[in-house]
Amino acid sequence: MDRKGSVQTALVHLLEQGSLSLPVLLLTEYKRVGLTEPQVMLMIHIMLYQQKEHKAFPTASELSERMNMTKEQIVGLIEQLVRGGFLHIDDEVNEYGLRSERFSLTPLYQQLVSSYIAKEEEDTSTSEESYQFIFRLFEQEFGRALSPMECQMLARWLSEDGHREELIEAALREAVFCGKLNFRYIDRILFEWQRNQVRTAEDAVEYSRKFRQKGMLYQTNVQERASTRPNGFSFYNWVNQEQ
Repeated sequence: MDRKGSVQTALVHLLEQGSLSLPVLLLTEYKRVGLTEPQVMLMIHIMLYQQKEHKAFPTASELSERMNMTKEQIVGLIEQLVRGGFLHIDDEVNEYGLRSERFSLTPLYQQLVSSYIAKEEEDTSTSEESYQFIFRLFEQEFGRALSPMECQMLARWLSEDGHREELIEAALREAVFCGKLNFRYIDRILFEWQRNQVRTAEDAVEYSRKFRQKGMLYQTNVQERASTRPNGFSFYNWVNQEQ
């Protein structure tokens, strides 16, 4: 076999060894739980030993051979991880009564899951606060309680259409300025801004100023508007209505 064939065979053999099952949360949450890159890399090497080489308790020497660290530095990292509640060393006794040790990554997984859940709760809380703020603002401007349909539309702007809170507020102010304080008109404004890539409240003010200078009112075709919503649903049939 020529040299090229030998290299090819060696590479195929490496690929046949498979891949490492690495938790995505380890990469997305390690910063939030307080892990450093060297600590994460050490964890990954422990996973590799356990999953692919069936070695539950790799030594500091073995880990040092694969990392740019001395045995002493490896031992120091392991101590940090144990103290930080990310790693545990379990004692095991096999069927023959022989004792052994193994690294347990369960504490790491528990912390990663806790961090993820906490982040999700923070995001949910922030979303609810945004809705409540906008909801109160609309009731203040309208001077009455919002109808169920209006509440649904307000929630849709935030959660499904992806309009930013500051743009919804700016659209409300624009509708007030134009003397057209109704949800249909505000929806037209938001659609027009989204279509023209208006991203910030400052952009909205400038766009609306130029828009009004042309003597134009916000309007759109209902079929075009419906096509931007899931399943083609539209709250109102307001082709060319100016209220």
